[in-house]
Amino acid sequence: METRNQKHARAAYARVKAVEGWPVEKKYGALALNFPVMVLQSGLAQATGFLLAKGREEHLRYLDDLADVLGEGNGQGFHGKIIASDLGDYQDLTRRTLEAAGWFKRYAQGILKAESTDGEST
Repeated sequence: METRNQKHARAAYARVKAVEGWPVEKKYGALALNFPVMVLQSGLAQATGFLLAKGREEHLRYLDDLADVLGEGNGQGFHGKIIASDLGDYQDLTRRTLEAAGWFKRYAQGILKAESTDGEST
């Protein structure tokens, strides 16, 4: 039987591998590196709202990939669920999202050779 963490790892690996060779893979990789920090500093709703507001291909792709790995459908629906959730559900979504985002970060470093943008607004 596969643990939730193993499922996240397997699914995140497939999503990051699919981005390899893509024209904006470096920007996607930078998002994967910075997203967990964004969640910890600003909260999950703010971080996912930022990705939606940016609206660039790499932002929306990352959010859709993350939502899919978590079994939450697409990014816009995931954000809607986040902002409509009560405190307990919000905390659970944050914990699960950080677990999955950790795998995206590791694979972005390993597969995409991503580097942080150090303060640049991704």
